Amino acid sequence: MAGSTFPLRFRQERIRDLVRLVAEREGISQNEFLEQAAEHEVVARGALLAEELEASATRLAAMTAAAYRSLVDSSLDDFAEGEGRPDPLRPRQIRRQSDTGTGTGTVEAGYGAVAAFERAR
Repeated sequence: MAGSTFPLRFRQERIRDLVRLVAEREGISQNEFLEQAAEHEVVARGALLAEELEASATRLAAMTAAAYRSLVDSSLDDFAEGEGRPDPLRPRQIRRQSDTGTGTGTVEAGYGAVAAFERAR
């Protein structure tokens, strides 16, 4: 199987000798042995990386849940405090000039909630 070449230089001559000895013992070429060793290392480190990412995601989810609970609790506290305060707008009846002249409260133009109730009678 032909592939791209990758020149490999060992900093320690002892490693080159060990690679040759292990490859001979396994009955495979040094290239095949080094490919397997690299694959095993990548898989092992990838598994560690996946575990680290999963742990980070778990911590982030816990922090997000805690922040959400804090936000909900704060919102409930703000709502409860606001309910104890007086309403900012006081309800009052607004009468038009035409309403005040007749004294009956009917609206001559026939618009609005009062007129709708008058028509329903």
